[in-house]
Amino acid sequence: MFPARRAYLFLQGPRSFFFQQLGQRLIDDGHRVVKVQFSVADHHYWRLGGSHAFHEPWPLLGDFIAELWQRYEITDQVAFGDCSPLHQGVLRTARRRGIRNHVFAPGYFQPYWLTLEREGVDGYSLLPRDPGWYYETGATIAHSLPGRPFDAGRPRSRLPARVMDGMVNLVDPLLFRQAYRAVDRANAVYASRMSPVSITTQASRRPASSANRDFPRQSRRLWHRCETFLQARKPFYLLSLPASQDPRLTRHSPFTDATQLLTAALASFAQFAPGRSRLAILDGEIGSRSRRRQIEALVLQHGLATRVTHLHAASLPKLIDHASGLVTVGGSDGTLALARECPTLALGNTPYRMPGLATAIAMDDFWMHPMAPDAQLFRRFSSVVMHATQINGDFHVREGRDLAVINAAHHLTASVSPLEQLLCDSRLLVAS
Repeated sequence: MFPARRAYLFLQGPRSFFFQQLGQRLIDDGHRVVKVQFSVADHHYWRLGGSHAFHEPWPLLGDFIAELWQRYEITDQVAFGDCSPLHQGVLRTARRRGIRNHVFAPGYFQPYWLTLEREGVDGYSLLPRDPGWYYETGATIAHSLPGRPFDAGRPRSRLPARVMDGMVNLVDPLLFRQAYRAVDRANAVYASRMSPVSITTQASRRPASSANRDFPRQSRRLWHRCETFLQARKPFYLLSLPASQDPRLTRHSPFTDATQLLTAALASFAQFAPGRSRLAILDGEIGSRSRRRQIEALVLQHGLATRVTHLHAASLPKLIDHASGLVTVGGSDGTLALARECPTLALGNTPYRMPGLATAIAMDDFWMHPMAPDAQLFRRFSSVVMHATQINGDFHVREGRDLAVINAAHHLTASVSPLEQLLCDSRLLVAS
């Protein structure tokens, strides 16, 4: 039996006040809450008591956390993402000691959803990769209601939080080496790249009439390029190119960085894709000059100057209904494509990479033989995933944070998570 009063150790969270609000809710419910501060951003976004700053050399992190586990009799850990250098070893060790891990991440489905799973997300998720299990289990789950909407598209609603995030991201590295020597630069990059709200999500929430008002000048130009691209009325494929340090790419795929993915995809497309087809690269780092130069060089190298277009990642919702297929490493772009019955090739270890959903063939074959997903299987899959792992809410927008705190608190305090219950009922492996 699990104790009614639990003790939660909060590790690094999203760069917003979400963890603080969630911690306060747990305290109000009678639980103990302790926070580890790794950076200036952590201090800024946590105004509650019970925090402990980690200033020691990196190899002492495990001992530091273990001492907190023992001192406060920690029963649960809460973290944003499971691929951070700060989190990986700590999460594994906690699991061996019987401490439950609760991992938040951007939603598998967008918009208005967050992911909350026990022990891991994406490639580390406990979600089975068995189509038969989803056919059977999905039939037992009642149809879920759509997520409660909140205004995340209006510039005024997001600007103060985004401005503050930018200031903290700027100041944090300046104070980093003196105050937090143990947190290396790689973790700072990880925190900035794992964006809680994807750019495609923002686009799906933004009315078409506001596109010119919201996008920076370069993005507006690329938005018009998307319109021109569609007007050519030629068959095309989409390549979703994530940020360089996106953990779905660096931890859950066979590629070490975006360069490897881009190189492999363009070489394969040049050799095996039908001659009339084109490729639209949807870039998660569209403002990066080095990324743009890299794409241009590879396009020229493979003789694809007239067949490849470099577009903003937010163009995905507009393009997906007309595409012959999508190549992705994982994330909500894949679930969007599957929901629209677009053939999808998932190169990373993502929950929807299974027969009947994301095509399990080589990239060379995908260009010639894209296979549409099984619509019924996707409905069953989405029912299970929404029920078991998705939380209605947002990390940044105040209304969305309030909603997420209410929905997450129940999952954090339950003895068995919804996914663990489904796995237990089907006699599959569970974490608790």
